[in-house]
Amino acid sequence: MQTCAQLQPPARRAPVRARTGRVCAGAVASMIALTALACAGGQTADEQRAEQADLHFRLATGYFHEGQVDLTVRELTQALEAQPNHADAHYLFGFVLFGRKEFELAADHFRLALKARPSFFAARNHLGATLIELERWRDAITVLEPLLREPTYTTPYLVHNNLGWAWLKLGGLAKADEHLRMAVFLNPEFCNGHRNLGLLALQRRDPAAAVEHMTEATRRCPQFAELHLQRAEALQAAGRLDDAHAALRKCAELAGDSQLGRRCRTRLGPAATAKEGGDHARLLP
Repeated sequence: MQTCAQLQPPARRAPVRARTGRVCAGAVASMIALTALACAGGQTADEQRAEQADLHFRLATGYFHEGQVDLTVRELTQALEAQPNHADAHYLFGFVLFGRKEFELAADHFRLALKARPSFFAARNHLGATLIELERWRDAITVLEPLLREPTYTTPYLVHNNLGWAWLKLGGLAKADEHLRMAVFLNPEFCNGHRNLGLLALQRRDPAAAVEHMTEATRRCPQFAELHLQRAEALQAAGRLDDAHAALRKCAELAGDSQLGRRCRTRLGPAATAKEGGDHARLLP
């Protein structure tokens, strides 16, 4: 889970390729039709490039949702070669680069998507989230705030969460609290918002409130090991070592042999990791 920024995954598009990785009949038909129109002079050069770009983008979307990132990048590159201002291609390219932690390049693509389509609300939210990852807090706020004035934007809780995190990092705790509470009001199932409220409470030196918010986060999303670790930290700050021990064990159970799982077992201490129960007083910071 992300601690700070929250993104929306790109939507699926109509498939144009088979699961085997071969271009399906629909894509072949599209290519043949495109070639025929070009030869017949039925389209202008700009229209031909637009259709080529759309086809490559649809192929990229199919590859993306099958986890074939290299092929996604190949098709997006070809889409943008055909039509450099293809907003959807820039948006998906930015999403891929964000996942690779190439945040500067991701921000460039989200900006280009927004320039090509000023009403591209998801691209604006993604740009703001990327600026948060770059720790450009005030720039992120400037980019994100206009979304709150868009009545047709369908996921405002994500914007409130991202704004809340940016204000938290700037030390504007009252603003952070306002936005994060609005995020969970708009979407009570939004466990990331509950967790961020817990982190805000810890910064305010209010461990009891932190435990309340972290407990709500784990109740809403019990499958995420990281939430149990952060709940354990809040419980430990509140002096509830037995409960913190149980939360760390839940984290270790869910995370298995991953780095996070090892971290949770280390926090339990040598005696606690050796046998069930252990020495609760040996919880490590």
